[in-house]
Amino acid sequence: MEYLHTDDRRQVMELQRVGYWGDDQDGLPRPDQLVDANWSANERQDVADYLRRGFVARASMGYALCRMCKRQLGDLDLTDGVYVWPEGLDHYISAHDVCLPAWFVDHVHARQGAYEGAATSDRRWRDWWQVAGK
Repeated sequence: MEYLHTDDRRQVMELQRVGYWGDDQDGLPRPDQLVDANWSANERQDVADYLRRGFVARASMGYALCRMCKRQLGDLDLTDGVYVWPEGLDHYISAHDVCLPAWFVDHVHARQGAYEGAATSDRRWRDWWQVAGK
C-alpha cells in the first residue's frame, strides 16, 4: 500500500511554560505562594482533569517530587500545543489548593468548549483512502 506524505519541514514551536517552580532568585513562584483554598472546587477539578490529559512533550531521566509533600509526581512534560507543564501539576491543584493564573484557566475553558462544540469531518480520511486504498 502506498502512503501519501506531505512536505515534512518542521516549524520551530514555542510552548509557554506554566507550573514550573522556582525560588526567590530566579523569578518563578514557589507552589506554596499560589495556595488559594477559595478557588471553586468545580473549576479546580476541570483544570486538574485538563492537565492530566496533556500530550507527552518530553520525558526526563528522573522523577520530580512534590515541593509540598515530597510525593513522587512523574518524569514527563505534557502539552496541549500551546502550553507545556510538568506531569504532576494536577497534584498541586488537587492536593494542595494551588491556583493557576486566570489566563491559563481561561485557556482551559476555551479549549474545552472548542472541543465539545467542534464539528467533525472524515473528508481527509476518505480522500486519502480513495487514493491509497487502490
